[in-house]
Amino acid sequence: MDNGRRLSPQETLSLATLVLSTVGTALGGPVGSAIGALIGQSIDQELLAPVSRGPRVGDLTVQSSSYGTQIPRVYGTMRVAGSVVWSTDLVEHSQSGGAKGQPDVTYAYTVSFAVALSSRRASSIGRIWADGNLLRGAAGDLKVGGTLRFHDGSENQVVDPLIGSVESIANTPAYRGLALAVFEDLELATFGNRIPFLTFELVADEAPVAVGAVLADASAGAISAASDDKMLGYAAYGRSIRDAVQPIVDAYAVELFDDGHCLRRSSNGAPVTVGSEEFGNSADHEQSARLERKQSSPRNLPAALRLAYYDPARDYQSAEARAAASDQKGVEVKQDLAATLDAGSAKTLAQSVIARSWAARDQLTLRLPPSRLTLEPGSVLRLELSPALWVIDQLTVDGFVVIADLHPCTGTAAPVAAEAGRVAQNPDEVVGPITVALIDVPNVLGPGLQAPTLLLAASDASARWKARPVQIQLPGQTIASQTAGMKSVLGSALSMLGAGSTELFDDWNSLDVMLIDEEQWLTSCDDERLAGGSNLAMLGSELLQFGRVAPLGGARFRLSHLLRGRGGTEWACGAHGIGEPFCLVEAGRLQAVTLPPWCIGATIGASAVSSGSVSTEFKGECVRPLSPVGFGAALQPDGSLALSWTRRSRQGFAWLDEIDAPIGESLERYSVVLSGTAGSLDITCDRTSIAVGADELAALGAGPASIAVRQVGDFGMSRPAQASITLA
Repeated sequence: MDNGRRLSPQETLSLATLVLSTVGTALGGPVGSAIGALIGQSIDQELLAPVSRGPRVGDLTVQSSSYGTQIPRVYGTMRVAGSVVWSTDLVEHSQSGGAKGQPDVTYAYTVSFAVALSSRRASSIGRIWADGNLLRGAAGDLKVGGTLRFHDGSENQVVDPLIGSVESIANTPAYRGLALAVFEDLELATFGNRIPFLTFELVADEAPVAVGAVLADASAGAISAASDDKMLGYAAYGRSIRDAVQPIVDAYAVELFDDGHCLRRSSNGAPVTVGSEEFGNSADHEQSARLERKQSSPRNLPAALRLAYYDPARDYQSAEARAAASDQKGVEVKQDLAATLDAGSAKTLAQSVIARSWAARDQLTLRLPPSRLTLEPGSVLRLELSPALWVIDQLTVDGFVVIADLHPCTGTAAPVAAEAGRVAQNPDEVVGPITVALIDVPNVLGPGLQAPTLLLAASDASARWKARPVQIQLPGQTIASQTAGMKSVLGSALSMLGAGSTELFDDWNSLDVMLIDEEQWLTSCDDERLAGGSNLAMLGSELLQFGRVAPLGGARFRLSHLLRGRGGTEWACGAHGIGEPFCLVEAGRLQAVTLPPWCIGATIGASAVSSGSVSTEFKGECVRPLSPVGFGAALQPDGSLALSWTRRSRQGFAWLDEIDAPIGESLERYSVVLSGTAGSLDITCDRTSIAVGADELAALGAGPASIAVRQVGDFGMSRPAQASITLA
């Protein structure tokens, strides 16, 4: 066919499809290479043959990172996996923690990488799934630590700052024409310290896309086919442009023909009426039939069709719409369409596809006069037949006779209602700020610790909870940690707790507290359970237990029937105020953070993303010996002073063998300091009783004197046990 649009004898025009490059250039490319161009404007008329081509539904969910990987051109909204085009090595972070009181250092990992999503410009990224679970919610919040940047693939796209800093600006492409997602320091603990399998809700165009617009763009203008059919999304993907556009050409019956410049639909819009008197033309006065009509065997046609597509109501997972031609059993075929459709549109489309396949078994050949040379493949004829409307498949000129091969026009199918079905969707709750607290408490949760340890408490007001990353600030350095897997029962004091007895139940004082999470609850318990350690809480620096709870509404509770100064914290019983932190001390709800010994005495801070920070002076209470008890001081008849005391142990608070508490330190040592009016006396001993001679006491001077006894531990000394005497 020449470019003048005149038909020579025996020349044939037919519906055709297209490969835009004779070398089979893939649509898209590893860095968004240009679509292949028409070579000499030649178009292969065998390209749109009615065979199954293009990607299978599911191909878009295969994440890869190999050279030569095809990157789809995405239209509308799709869920795609993309290709990893750049990555750093995993970065290791030490993380302090402990299990059953044993110090431990574990390691967490982060990684930075870039994923190519579309070989055409996109608008934005919606949700992101990692290993099937939500990594980024609809509000744009990442569910784990890290930073996400999106590059839309515009022609003025700049180099990503992270990639440029690692590879150098001179060696880093801007990936123009390629929509790109860049993750910086993505935390991998949730994914087994590996890059998870990611899929992205990619918004290329905000509105549904027209089939004709997709064909025109995917073919670089080589297909011109106006169409009112709309899709919510489509991914043009395949080894060639033919593979990429074939599925929508087949599904939406886009009837194209080669006019020598491009593939287009017939320019004859309205049906052309052809009377029966125009039938039966022939050349050279030969006899010919007025029309030839035949039907192919129904055995060659599908009895049912399963159309695979992506359903947004199922989080863009693959779905199938089924349509049947009859109730009879027969061949069932599957057709893949890498498009986003709602269930009703997919069902309607499946009905249309199978209806067309059955209508096409009816074939008609007409021999028309030369006046019909203006007809084109794809033109619709109105005939005095049943059905009345027919579409031209092929035109052949034999002499001056126009031979037209036709099939029935099926028209537009009526909309069909359908349900997407049920799918287990991930809850998408926006992660809000959390409240964290650092608890420097004696070891009450397990065996004795061998390293200084803080307990990290964290809570929020949401109904759900998952571990969050937390940065622990030490003098001159920061370490990575995370909250416990279960939410802490954390709040604050609404009233000031007065001083009380540490030897009997404190039934005089009560404490009002408010919890951060209104869904959490405090409950009463009997004395037997209190003896077993129930309802242990930290208020400021004091450990206490409560036996009775009175709900006050609005996450507020009144606590009474108290046991005070638990775990050797009797020194803190009289130092309370309104607003100080309150936290239940429960294993599994507190994260142990092991610190180096030099941190004792330093200020330690903690902060989480989008949350405030807290700090505390770390005293190493968990490795600090408890102050001695039962301290006695008595002047003897010979003028000497007898001192005795009973040690306690940070290794355990219960007197289990009725003999003695474990030492809990590598050596048993005590520091005894006597201070008088004239001087002081320092004594170090390794036993729990000593005698101070009269000569030594004389150096202290007459009058009042104070005595302090401390146990010397591996990491520091206990608070003192104290007494006063009067020296003669």
